[in-house]
Amino acid sequence: MDQVFKKIAGTLMAGIMALFLVLTGSMHVFALSSPVSPIESAQGPYESYTYWYDSKTGQKEAVYCKPMYRVDRVIDGVAIGAAPFTTISDICTDEEHDTYLLDGTDSKVLIFDEKYELKKEITAFSYRGEKLTFRGAKGIVVKDKVLYVADTENARVIISDLEGVVKEILTLPQSRLIPEGFAYKPIKVAVDSTNTIYVASDGSYYGAIVYSPEKEFMGFFGANTVPASLSSVINTVFDRLFSNDIKKGASLLSLPYQINDLVVGPDDFIYTASAGNSSTYTNGQVHVLNPGGKDTIGKDSFNFADTKITIYAQMAQYQSIRSIDVDQDGFFYILDVRYGRVFWYDKNCNLLCVFGGSVGSGTQRGTFVNSVALAVNGDDLLVADDAGNSFTVFSMTEYGAKVRNAQWKTINGYFADVESEWEQIVRQDANSQLAYCGLAKVALARKEYKTAMEYAKLANERTIYAKAFKGARAKFAEKWFGAIVFAAVVAVAGLSFFFIVKRKKNIVLIQNEKAVVLKESVFHPFRSFGAVKEKNMGSPVLATVLLILFYAVSAISDVSFGFAYNSFNANTYNSFYMFLRTVGLVVLWVISNWLVCVLLGGIGKLKEIYTVTCYGLMPIIFSTLAGILLSHILVPDEFVFVSIFMSVCVGYSLFLIAVGTMRVHDYSFGKFLGTTVLSVISMLIILFLIFLIFLLAQQVYAWVVMVIKEINMK
Repeated sequence: MDQVFKKIAGTLMAGIMALFLVLTGSMHVFALSSPVSPIESAQGPYESYTYWYDSKTGQKEAVYCKPMYRVDRVIDGVAIGAAPFTTISDICTDEEHDTYLLDGTDSKVLIFDEKYELKKEITAFSYRGEKLTFRGAKGIVVKDKVLYVADTENARVIISDLEGVVKEILTLPQSRLIPEGFAYKPIKVAVDSTNTIYVASDGSYYGAIVYSPEKEFMGFFGANTVPASLSSVINTVFDRLFSNDIKKGASLLSLPYQINDLVVGPDDFIYTASAGNSSTYTNGQVHVLNPGGKDTIGKDSFNFADTKITIYAQMAQYQSIRSIDVDQDGFFYILDVRYGRVFWYDKNCNLLCVFGGSVGSGTQRGTFVNSVALAVNGDDLLVADDAGNSFTVFSMTEYGAKVRNAQWKTINGYFADVESEWEQIVRQDANSQLAYCGLAKVALARKEYKTAMEYAKLANERTIYAKAFKGARAKFAEKWFGAIVFAAVVAVAGLSFFFIVKRKKNIVLIQNEKAVVLKESVFHPFRSFGAVKEKNMGSPVLATVLLILFYAVSAISDVSFGFAYNSFNANTYNSFYMFLRTVGLVVLWVISNWLVCVLLGGIGKLKEIYTVTCYGLMPIIFSTLAGILLSHILVPDEFVFVSIFMSVCVGYSLFLIAVGTMRVHDYSFGKFLGTTVLSVISMLIILFLIFLIFLLAQQVYAWVVMVIKEINMK
């Protein structure tokens, strides 16, 4: 019987090894055949691109997209027949599509009509018979033919008519709410429909300063917060407990980023842009605040700019979002002044496209030497370049208008005639994630669940897929309800009958004693692992089969989980890394534990430690298989109990390994804990030594290659 069992086990192990080789090879093929991201091979300095976003993993992948904006014209001093701009500080538009250009160095405002022809210049303001200059001003906004200038260097906000006659001046309010020593340096101004004024001050971490329509101070609005991580909390507690006065005085205080720009959007929601210079890209650069100051989009962990700099990475400059504007439908634009790139989002923070460019001479149309601000003007977008002494007019392309219109209809639930528009967009640009999402939403609204699931897969949109899957599942259950109930009743009755007969006739399914010990180790670990030690009832062959199953199931789960849960990416997946995480970790634990316990009175043999460790993996293997199956039946909202069950199984596997280790070494629980800590330390030491050997081998190889080259040269 033992010989037969060994042959069966050997055959099973060979089959699993074949599965392992096929799986490993296929994953390597996937990785080797993955396409190169188009943005990384982009040749032009301002090629249009977009990002495919994965809501499950939070990862973004840059891909080329058909241009949605093109350069219409570049306006500079030569083009308008006037003296060149000295320094462009800001740009804005009004309700009549006039454009206002602020020259903070020359203290003047240039007004252009809707055709971008120079209409008027304001070189100074008059206030109570006196002439006011605004040299150093950095912000301008116009509402209802009233001009608001953030006169930064003079610490005031000037409010005037379009003739330059000042109506009022806002200075630092007198209030106990203003911190002592507060530096009032207005850089941007926004005015809502009620004429409430919001002023962003340079260096202010308290948010925007708010003035009522009667110009009375109302407080601060929309302050950013510092995200608190576990490590930062621990460091803060540690510093408070153990730092002395000198260390506290030398410590750095983490402060929130200031508001760099703000603008009033639909329904008087305030859109703010915030970013600072940082070697790590700052997330949550955009907030949309309701009139109560609460952020309504909740994107603090979302990076609105590039995930990584791909074109000018060698310049080692950091992204900085310092300008924002929004149209009447909530589509907003942000400007990365470091790289001159414009990011166009809808009101739900879905990226439409990225265009523009900088970090260079700015000699090509659509690139900038030093972009400073942007403004929406109907379907046009204006980007000001202070070093280039010009502003560029980007006009929306026919394709861009089509995407915007289709996205607006989709967001607002007008699905009747938007399907054909999305289909046309897909034919023009297969890289449009928005188009696939739009088609999935249209199909979902029509209760065409299978079609919605197909489009959601194409869009890599798991939320829509889960909704469509839930609808398709309900439809299937309704159609086959009777058959499902009948099959369930038959299955339960059949299993009950089988177990009754098995008990009455005393049928033994598993004859091999070692296989019985394997089965019983899950339910009776102390007795079973005792048999492994005392009666030599452990099977290294079965243990190896379980270890290979552990690897195979772990690798398959990455690929085979339901789409709503699966984040498999062939571009980044490494099957060898998975092999190290599973088989490598088990082998490392077995060797380390044996080395430690041999020195500390442990009586367990290497094969016994290996056997009980692999036996302990059964709950993980079972729970992973169950998770794979249930991921194709349940939606994410229902999967929480499965996740808990899988976590419990992982804990139970650790318990089984602990029991098995104590039994084979004849250790008490206290001694087991001590040797486990030492085993973990031993694992780290072994990994470190392997790393050193690897580095040494690299250096030896490089030395040998160099010697061979020297010999060949001589």
